[in-house]
Amino acid sequence: MGFLDKIKGLMKGRETQVKDGIDKVSDTVEKKVPAHADKIDAASDKAKDVVDQLSGKDDAAAPAAPAAKAPIDDPPAATPPPAATPPPAATPPPASPAP
Repeated sequence: MGFLDKIKGLMKGRETQVKDGIDKVSDTVEKKVPAHADKIDAASDKAKDVVDQLSGKDDAAAPAAPAAKAPIDDPPAATPPPAATPPPAATPPPASPAP
């Protein structure tokens, strides 16, 4: 059982409670840092969207989500091999101390 499956199991039937908790936290943070209220609102909206996605309740009226990022374990697109680097220049032997 993966981590997200455990979270889904914990949230099942408690989506509104989780969203209410997100609202309470965002309200508290907005009181402490009012200059960033717009960023806090945007973050709380995204967190609520994640709750909807994990519970399988995507709103049809919700705006389309941005394109998902590729999973980490997917190999990157084919890239050319790195150019061969020339060997380091020969360094002279260290000088012996004067007698």
